[in-house]
Amino acid sequence: MFIPSRSFLALATLSLLGLSLAGGNYKLVDTYDASNFFSSFNFFEDKDPTNGFVQYKPLQAAAASGLIGIDSSTPGGLVYLGVDHKSKDPAGRASVRVSSQKAYTHGLFITDLEHMPGASSSSGSKGGECGAWPAHWLLAEGVTWPQNGEIDILEGANDQVNNQITLHTAPGCSIDNQGFSGQLVTPNCDVNAPGQDKNAGCAIRHPMADSMSFGAGFNAVNGGVYATEWTSQGISVWHFPRADIPADISLGNPDPTSWGLPVAKFAGDGCNIDQHFQNHNIIFDTTFCGDWAGNAWETSLGCKAKAMTCQEYVQNNPEKFIESYWAIRSVKVYEVQGGKTEMRRDIIRQGWKELE
Repeated sequence: MFIPSRSFLALATLSLLGLSLAGGNYKLVDTYDASNFFSSFNFFEDKDPTNGFVQYKPLQAAAASGLIGIDSSTPGGLVYLGVDHKSKDPAGRASVRVSSQKAYTHGLFITDLEHMPGASSSSGSKGGECGAWPAHWLLAEGVTWPQNGEIDILEGANDQVNNQITLHTAPGCSIDNQGFSGQLVTPNCDVNAPGQDKNAGCAIRHPMADSMSFGAGFNAVNGGVYATEWTSQGISVWHFPRADIPADISLGNPDPTSWGLPVAKFAGDGCNIDQHFQNHNIIFDTTFCGDWAGNAWETSLGCKAKAMTCQEYVQNNPEKFIESYWAIRSVKVYEVQGGKTEMRRDIIRQGWKELE
């Protein structure tokens, strides 16, 4: 006699309701690329909140000094966000930090990058450049940090080789160590969590064998895609090198259910995602030294051998930062059509409870 399992019954229930477990339920709501990027992002002009050795320039000054631009030699164009790689300004290296004018709660963020800030050819690093701290992230602006959370999608400091994906929150958010291929660094997202470095948050790093996730290694394969799915149930991040970008992404019909394990997944009963993450802007920046690259200088032995301090190295070696630029093909934001993804998951949970 065939006795259906709980999972079989749950699937049958979904079938009777006319719902599918397949993905592809996202619709495109915003595209940022060479055609509209600089009219859709604001330029940060204040002192770096992370205490970096940097001068963030406004739009007009950045354009006049060649820190930003559009590369039209590539089909569709590339958005260029660079840094000063010529001067030895004692006030800090010139750079830009930009954030989207529109904020989001939930969505699928597909970031296609041709190039990210990485090591110069003469540095010997396979990842980042000593002193540099580039980041692509989501942040709730206009509130006291870490209120409403922070999602660091692509980030690293000094000669780091592998990308680190991190969440930062107020107390009351920790994640499960399961459902992802990366390496858990810290599980508690609270920036003041006991037993973790201050501001560490919950972090997952790409496997050491993945040499294409960050810096020079990422650039050597013409970059790729970072895909971030943010729902009420969790926040997941996938990385696809240029040659491995799924066809559904290229065709504009992304289906996260077909991508396999994410490199990072932040979920579990220890964190109410909707309580801790709301109204995020999309950000790109490159800072120098500061709270991460500067504080880690003493333990970054390859960097420490080049100069006594991070600031000394960054100030006196401008040519080392010629590769410290972002070349952005596009950032596309998708949202669930009619809330069906959340409905599916709620029904699955309800079905399990009813069958217990």
